[in-house]
Order: sequence, then C-alpha cells, then structure tokens
Amino acid sequence: MQNYREFLHLKSLIQEFDWLPIKQILGKSRFSRRGRKREFGYVNLFKSFILKSYLLIDDNTILVNRLQENKSYLEFCGFQKIPSHDTLSKFEKKFSYKFVEIFNFLDGILEKSRAFENDDMSFDRYHFGAKSDKKKFHGFWLMILASTKHQIARRFLVGYAREGQINLAKELLKEKQVDDSKNNIFITMDGIFDFREMHEIIILVQHKIPLVGYNQRASGITERIDLPMTDWHFKINPVYKNNEFVMEEFKKRTSIERVNSYSKIYTQICLIQNKVKKSHTIKKTTVENIIAFSFVLEQFKLLSKMKRIQVQKSLLLYKN
Repeated sequence: MQNYREFLHLKSLIQEFDWLPIKQILGKSRFSRRGRKREFGYVNLFKSFILKSYLLIDDNTILVNRLQENKSYLEFCGFQKIPSHDTLSKFEKKFSYKFVEIFNFLDGILEKSRAFENDDMSFDRYHFGAKSDKKKFHGFWLMILASTKHQIARRFLVGYAREGQINLAKELLKEKQVDDSKNNIFITMDGIFDFREMHEIIILVQHKIPLVGYNQRASGITERIDLPMTDWHFKINPVYKNNEFVMEEFKKRTSIERVNSYSKIYTQICLIQNKVKKSHTIKKTTVENIIAFSFVLEQFKLLSKMKRIQVQKSLLLYKN
C-alpha cells in the first residue's frame, strides 16, 4: 500500500461520509430492477472502485483478489462478502454514465466547503495513444480544468483523438459555468487556445477573465504587447494592457502541468497508455471510468485533509 496512514484517514472519511445523495444519483438507473434481490449495494460497489483507483490497479479480477487478501479493504467498501469479477464489471458498465455526475457533485461539496476560495483555475490537455502500422493515431484527449491552489481537477472531458483538442476544449468550457465565486477571477490556458472564440467563451460562459498564452503565429507579431491597441485582444480583454501583470499571473499555469504530471505518474491514469497500446479498440467509457475514479479519489483525499485540519484546529482551541 502506498501510505497506510493516508489510507486510514481516507477510510475514516469514507465511513462517515453522507452517501445518500450519491445513492440517489446511482439509484436513477436506466435498467430494469426486476429479478433477484441485489446482494451488493450500489454505493458499496462504488466505494470498491475508489479503492481500485487507490491501489493503482485496472483489472476487476485483481481487485477481487485484493479484497480476499485484506479485511481492511472489505471494511472500506462496506462489504459483508466479496463480489465476483462479473458483479464489479456489470456495475461499472451499468453506471459508467453516472460517474462524471458524481464527480461534479463532489466538486460542488468542495466548493460549498470553501475549498476553492481565492483559487483561480488553469486549463490544459494531454493525450494517450499510439500509431498503428498505417500511421493512424488511436487514442484519446483528456481536457482538464483544474484548481490552481489545490491542483485538483474541477472539470474534465475525455474525447477521441479524431475529435481534436480545440473542439473538445470548447465543448467543456461551453457546457456551463464551473465556478461562480467572484473572488476567483482568471482562467489561464496555453497559447494554442489563443483565438477570439475561446476568449469569448471564457468571458460569456465561465464569467472569468481569460489569460491565454499569446499565439504569435496567428498574427505574425512576436509579442502580444506589440499588437496595436485596436487588436481584438485588447478590445475584449483590457487586462492585457498590463503586460507585466499578465505575465506574472500566467506563471500560475504551472499548477495544471503539475496536475498532469502527478496524474500520469501517481494515479490510476498512468495505466491508460498501456491499455491503449495493447488495444486500438479500447472503448472511451473504459478510459473515462479510470479517469473519473482517479479524480474522485483526489476529491476524497482533499476532503479527508480538510477534515483533519478542522479536527486539529478544534483541538488547539480546546487546549487554549
């Protein structure tokens, strides 16, 4: 296990967490409930996939083996008996369309808990994939809008490589406003997204100020500061007139690079590349499920950390 103390803190949070809202989300099944009585609750199966992400495994058979080996894992999930590989796989397939909804619900809990207070967002993308003998690219784009302070995903979108990163970025940011805090002002992005429509989406949909790296290829002028003041950059975003301020704020974008780096190495997401290489026909839902549970785990870790900090503050007040 990576960190047993961290696991105990996470287990404690999982046991005390109010699962009713998530049970209600999972309970809205598109499938018939007729047939024999369920032996395993949906929430308990959901917990087992959080555990699966924590253990950095991508196979349900291995998860069953781990549950057999360690009683603490059974307690973590709230199981009285060990589910079969088929039970886990059926649950994953049946509710894969709900996992992103649960991720968004947990993000809302964190926001209401003021975890993202005075915390701007940054946006980036990276791909998983390989080329076939015909040099055709098989893979996926992962688009991430992340907290600058906590370096945790606030929203994400998985798409096929053929859909294109620009289209996927617009799809994610057009959906709805992610953060309605007036104290969180900026969204920083890489220069590839430096075009008028993207700036307008951030302003009109996200209600934030875009700080997008300058793309000189689009204009032929080396630096944005050298653009004429009649250029659209300055018209729709007056902040750009203060170049030193913009350059200083843009440094915060390194937070999203740390999110990417951490995800690729220390979360279940690191397993996707090998899966794509092994199978050019891997389903998008398989990739999305791995990513969703990786990010859900990070949300629970943050909630666990916040709980520990609150307990420590209470103890200090009691001592004083």
